[in-house]
Amino acid sequence: MKKILYVVLGLGIVYLILCLFGPSNVKVERTIDVKAPKELVMSKLLDSKFFHNEWSPWTELDPKMKVTYTGEEGKVGFSYAWESDNENVGKGSMTLDKITSDSIVETLRFEGMGESTVYNFVKVNGENTTIVWGMMFDVGFFGRAPMLFMNMDKMLGADYEKGLAKLKPAIEKLTTAAPIVNYDIKEINWEARTYLGKKGKFKFPEIAGFFSQTYPALGGFLATNKVELLSAPSAIYFTFDEKAMETECAAVFSIKDNNKKMEDWERFQVPASKVLLIEYYGAYDKSAQAHYAIDAYIKEKGLAQSFVIEEYVTDPMMEKDTSKWLTNIFYVIK
Repeated sequence: MKKILYVVLGLGIVYLILCLFGPSNVKVERTIDVKAPKELVMSKLLDSKFFHNEWSPWTELDPKMKVTYTGEEGKVGFSYAWESDNENVGKGSMTLDKITSDSIVETLRFEGMGESTVYNFVKVNGENTTIVWGMMFDVGFFGRAPMLFMNMDKMLGADYEKGLAKLKPAIEKLTTAAPIVNYDIKEINWEARTYLGKKGKFKFPEIAGFFSQTYPALGGFLATNKVELLSAPSAIYFTFDEKAMETECAAVFSIKDNNKKMEDWERFQVPASKVLLIEYYGAYDKSAQAHYAIDAYIKEKGLAQSFVIEEYVTDPMMEKDTSKWLTNIFYVIK
């Protein structure tokens, strides 16, 4: 019996000695260059649904896992949680703890494995943006001995490499080969405005047809009824779902409201508001980067938008060079 006790004590002493030499923390980190503007990259790194659907290396292990999103996307406290019967996926959550103009820090909680810190850093590198994706966690004293015999960098690094390899094309296809631009975002104050027009829900390919039918009819109605116009043809976007390729929007003009009944047309009231503005020059279908730039700005400043208005200043029938088309992009802030 004493021999068994001595053996157990001896093994215990050896284990404690190994703990003294084991690592107190573990860090796994991988890097990739993406040909896309920093603002777009930051916007998509903050998009948990984009992560889950487009580049998570674990989603394909169980595409039917239960996923929940809690809080406001892109704001501190937002949480992405999952639950799966697949033991390689398990149950856990990631909560956004900190966001700056070039970094994102989250707390990863994996059931049965405690907490760790997950982070992204981005840095402009010429026409590319360098993305660093990493994780680090502290190892308790009694858990350090096994770490001497486990290559965590190799075990987890393969998943990180796979995820970044999926992220690169997923982001680059969003740039649609448009040039990288540093947009000047202006904060302005609006007085209350009235818009008149027609609203509907459309798939993206249907939008152009809706506008081409609505603007001439609306313009003719306003001219006949001698209603003063205060803007070029505009569109109010209430929702914009990139995944479903669908939007709820209205084709409108800003008008001097005379409170007369406008049959077949709907009024849209915009209260006095703080507004973010980008003066975008280019084809309408190449404006995504301008929107991503404002989206990143909103998240960095901790703002919240209510809806988006695009004002199509240049008449495409008069100016054939799309690089000269001016669209004022307004994000109305709550």
